[in-house]
Amino acid sequence: MIRLLCFGLLGAVIASATAWAVSGDDAWVGLFVPCVIAFSVLTPIVLALRSMAGAGLGGVLAPAPTGEELARAESEGRLALARVRAISRTGTSINDQPVCDLDLVVVPRFGSPFEVRTRRLVDLVEIPRLQPECVVVVAMQDAAPSPVSIVMDPPDEWVRFAQSDERVRETRTAPAYLPAPSTAKTAGGLRRIHPAFYVVAVLAGAALALIPAYPTISAIASGETTIGDVRYANSWEGRMAADERARADAEAAEAAEVAAAGMFVGDNAAQAVDALVAELGSPQVVQLAFWGDRLSAIAPSAPGAVTLDSYGVLRGDVTDDGPAGSQPEPGVLDLQLFDATTFDASMMPELIARAKELSGLPEVDPTRDQWVYVSRSGSSDDGPPPVGVDVPVYGEYYDAWVTFSLDGEVVSMRGGAPGSASYEAEHAND
Repeated sequence: MIRLLCFGLLGAVIASATAWAVSGDDAWVGLFVPCVIAFSVLTPIVLALRSMAGAGLGGVLAPAPTGEELARAESEGRLALARVRAISRTGTSINDQPVCDLDLVVVPRFGSPFEVRTRRLVDLVEIPRLQPECVVVVAMQDAAPSPVSIVMDPPDEWVRFAQSDERVRETRTAPAYLPAPSTAKTAGGLRRIHPAFYVVAVLAGAALALIPAYPTISAIASGETTIGDVRYANSWEGRMAADERARADAEAAEAAEVAAAGMFVGDNAAQAVDALVAELGSPQVVQLAFWGDRLSAIAPSAPGAVTLDSYGVLRGDVTDDGPAGSQPEPGVLDLQLFDATTFDASMMPELIARAKELSGLPEVDPTRDQWVYVSRSGSSDDGPPPVGVDVPVYGEYYDAWVTFSLDGEVVSMRGGAPGSASYEAEHAND
């Protein structure tokens, strides 16, 4: 499984590198680098395992037989003497012990001599005993010829055989034993995998790595976009343009949201007044000011209080902004308070349109917000002055101010374009 995983990572590395090169999208680095690191870590492990198992690297790592296995091999006549023809390192080490290939000429007691290669993890202190021309005892896995394992601690009888036997020293060559390929597990424990599975693993790793690119690949295949468009989108210029479009879209969405929540749209203003009254615990206020998507108000700090606070209402949320900038003189507050619920906020769009018409300023300055103020103004001999609705109009060259009663009647007006009704009213006595 670890070998297939390694090849899957190889497919992911190839796919992410290709996608990075083709698209120019640096985001692929986030996949490419981890896959390269994982592949770099797993590859030595796979190579070590293959070396230990002899999977395509020259033979099987033959472990030393246990005492029981050695006794059984001796009783079955599978012990033999062998002369070392050559020893070579495979390049793999385990716990600082080299894995070596040893070419042997095996001379069994029963059967013909044969040459075989065995792979062994060699302890450093064993190296002198495994040099060319040294005679060792081996345990054959089966009847000769067969794979063998070197016995470094043989029975005493075989030690004497190894020291005195001349036949093994005189046998210089013999037919080579080449074990037939097996589809089962090797002696080292690795199962042989058909090459087709490695190809499938590479393709699967590439397919998984390219999942984020599937929509783009589909768009290119259907002609909706091109590789050139994709590369531009991932370039510095393309990203800057995309950021600019995103910023413009966000601003447009915010403007649309503000417009939808505007005080002069639907019943937004009436809802804002209701929220304010609910928060104050009383409908008594000194001033209401509507603008944009907000309502600002000046009202008593608490029901019955003689001090004033400034309040703000934004999309249903009411905040107390602290003391108002101007506090009333003793006895004056009763002449300033009015009931906020007596103002019909739905009439504001019509009043704004009439103020523009009366002032001759149909095109207002787009850089300035439209305001509507509601408060008591003027003077009265019979008590508090009446509540008025002040509608300022800001044009590019001229400004105007029109005051309406709560019934929508014009109370006063001034400013405006020359020749307009508000202009003539202001200069009527000139």
